[in-house]
Amino acid sequence: MSAGHAQAPHAHASHGAGHISPVSMYITIFLALMVLTGVTVGAAYVDLGAFNFAVAMLIAGFKASLVIWYFMHVKYQSRLTKLTLATGLFFLAILMGMMLIDYTSRNFTPMPPGTGPDSEIRLR
Repeated sequence: MSAGHAQAPHAHASHGAGHISPVSMYITIFLALMVLTGVTVGAAYVDLGAFNFAVAMLIAGFKASLVIWYFMHVKYQSRLTKLTLATGLFFLAILMGMMLIDYTSRNFTPMPPGTGPDSEIRLR
């Protein structure tokens, strides 16, 4: 090494070479994501009633897990990284649950007459 590019012997000692994934794995994950996108579009044309949203979210969650697990290399990271991801998803689930509780409980509150979304606006 030249003097301008000399590094301390301990500069990268704590970091391994990292995990190198084969290109075939990335192509497989990409194709799986494309197939799942097609399944999402196909599911949008099928009338599942109240389950349309649940099916779309299930497919989207699976696609997001593929991206996080493989493209973001969480599969090959330490337990601390996985714990950080799990903690973030846990708190996201709590916030989504609170939002859904608020959204579903809005019909329980009676609206005074003439104040609902279908009421007319009268100018004086």
